[in-house]
Amino acid sequence: MEDLFSILWAVNRGPAANQREIARNLDMSVGKVNSLLKTAEERGMLAAEREGKRSRFTILPPGRALLEQTLRRRRQGKLRLEPSGRPVRTAVILAAGKRPDFDLPAALLPLGESTILETEIQMLESCGIERFHVVAGHCADAVREKLAGKKNVVVAENPRYKWTGTMQSLRVLEGTLTGDFLLLKSDLVLERRGAMALLEGDAPFRALLAAPSGTGDEAFVELDGEGDIFRISKDIHQISRVQGELVGVMRVPAEVFSMMLASSAGGENPYLNFEYVLENIGRLYGFHGEMVDDLIWSKVETQANYQNLLNICYPRILRKEKEMQRQLAADTMVEVMGMQPSDILEIRFAGGLTNTNYDVRTTRGRYVLRIPGRLTESLTDRVSEKKNAQIASDRGINCKLVYCNAETGVKVSEYIDRAETLNFRTAKLEENMRLVAAILHELHDSDFPMENRFDPFEESLRYESMLDAEHAKMYKGYDQLRAQVCAIHERLLALGYEQRPSHNDLIAYNLVKNGEGRLYLIDWEYAGRNDPMFDIASYFLENEFAPEDEELFFHYYFPDGGDLETARQKILIFKILQDFLWSIWTVLKEARGDDFGAYGPERFARCQRLCAQYWDIYGA
Repeated sequence: MEDLFSILWAVNRGPAANQREIARNLDMSVGKVNSLLKTAEERGMLAAEREGKRSRFTILPPGRALLEQTLRRRRQGKLRLEPSGRPVRTAVILAAGKRPDFDLPAALLPLGESTILETEIQMLESCGIERFHVVAGHCADAVREKLAGKKNVVVAENPRYKWTGTMQSLRVLEGTLTGDFLLLKSDLVLERRGAMALLEGDAPFRALLAAPSGTGDEAFVELDGEGDIFRISKDIHQISRVQGELVGVMRVPAEVFSMMLASSAGGENPYLNFEYVLENIGRLYGFHGEMVDDLIWSKVETQANYQNLLNICYPRILRKEKEMQRQLAADTMVEVMGMQPSDILEIRFAGGLTNTNYDVRTTRGRYVLRIPGRLTESLTDRVSEKKNAQIASDRGINCKLVYCNAETGVKVSEYIDRAETLNFRTAKLEENMRLVAAILHELHDSDFPMENRFDPFEESLRYESMLDAEHAKMYKGYDQLRAQVCAIHERLLALGYEQRPSHNDLIAYNLVKNGEGRLYLIDWEYAGRNDPMFDIASYFLENEFAPEDEELFFHYYFPDGGDLETARQKILIFKILQDFLWSIWTVLKEARGDDFGAYGPERFARCQRLCAQYWDIYGA
């Protein structure tokens, strides 16, 4: 059939020809051309008449039908891009344009306690996006200032934003983007599940679709039989069948970005928008339209859009996200505990610094569910945590562990009845000091079979080795402080570094009393063999102990005296090592999208002060 199509196609392009001419154009032998023409005539697809030395061919209805069918089939066939096999960790946000209704870029308009742009970034971070490229134009300095504290955000500038479309803004990043990325505009607010629909699954080249919003400025989409985008238009009269509206979020493979740059290079229309470049590429490569039913989203191009976002859309998103988090917790409990949905009575958010904890009441009892924070797997040894937490639970030091998955990090513990979580004030009460000293002795002096070590200096170097990959930079003065910490660490080794079972994360929130006054050590993520003075240093440092508080605690931990001078020196060294460690940890976490405010800089500055104090006391 392909050869017959070729003959009919050649005849359609030039009805008057001779066989030799057709053969040359099709790169066929004259004999084969004569045979195909004869076959076409026999099948009623073609009629031939002589015009001197040439022939005039007329395509008959059966021949025209074959041409139409073949062309239709070819138009539907598209090339498929192979998935990279790597998760998408980068997003590009275009924030260059100016809206007539606003003096500032729409991205910087207030939304809740933040701005539209920061809300967008936070949502994407919760989906696993780690790095952001924001292209600014109008009020670019204001955009840079707003994002100055986000170490995982790079702001580029399109200086010609007044005279160019979004494709030119994207061209600013040529040579910067090396992998697949999410592409979206900065005036967009949407549910988390919209972004997740593009990040999950195998199709590497796709766009997010939703039901038409009725805003009057929709980009309507028509799909082909394979679910790929066939046409994009803001003119509904050009769409045979409206199958969704383009939300404005795309998943773009690296090779498609290269195609975009090549196809738009040297273009005469500077106002070209990236959506139409992608539509053109989608004529050859499958550009999937990912429809998310009942998606809540809004773009802000006018004051009316903004008021709708503030008063209707964003409150709906918050309510829905809260309900979805609750549903995630409920589904997790049902899955890991073998419960029925009807067993879940109440779920409350219970805080968490790097993980999310929930207080869950069920018909079987009350539990605390931990769902791990994103990307914590590289910072935490979950296998060791599970072993140590289970042994501590069996020995009554930890609250009762019900479920712990070393692969997912999901953990369920029994709720401590009439629980009182200590804080930095109550941790300094004498009765609580006595309880802490007792439980630390129970741990430090035990035969607890911890297989792993926790060395704060080695951990610091491990976190440090991850900084370059995350494009993260330490605070000013890091190299000088690092040299001091290395020297002080040598002093610790000379004093003698003991190896005993230790908790290694003695913040107040990990110390919980039940209604009968029994104390538990919870959260064993960092537990491992270490010098016992590390735990005491952590207890002092995290709870802001004054010198007199430390002396009172020594009374309970060292009731028979002991080598207090060595203990004090070790504790000061471990305070230094902890501040050094957790300041690097904070920079690394913030490079991956978290925001800890002044926590990191304050620990870094205190580490510098404690180093100076150490040299004053113990000599350089």
